[in-house]
Amino acid sequence: MELILTVNLSPTDRGLLTQIVALLQTISTQETKIMVAIDDLNTALTTLVANFTTLDTAIQAELVAITAALASGNTAAIEAAVTNIGTVSGKMAADAAALTQSLTVQPPAA
Repeated sequence: MELILTVNLSPTDRGLLTQIVALLQTISTQETKIMVAIDDLNTALTTLVANFTTLDTAIQAELVAITAALASGNTAAIEAAVTNIGTVSGKMAADAAALTQSLTVQPPAA
């Protein structure tokens, strides 16, 4: 079945319709640019998370080395450094994960 519509538009209405179509095309183009930017941001955040994870692993290895050094001279300063590095390392990983989650774009509901 085919539906055929005939619409008689005044020149003013035809001009408005042309403007509306142009605006919709502009909006569509901008939406595409925004989606590309979102994809780029997600890629950057993925890289950030990977880098933070690598740093966290490196810091954890240093914690093991510092802890081993404690065996030869257990000082309060070294113990405090171990605690502080562990706290910062854990926060780096948690913050990166939270940031990634907060910026993840969910697809619109169908």
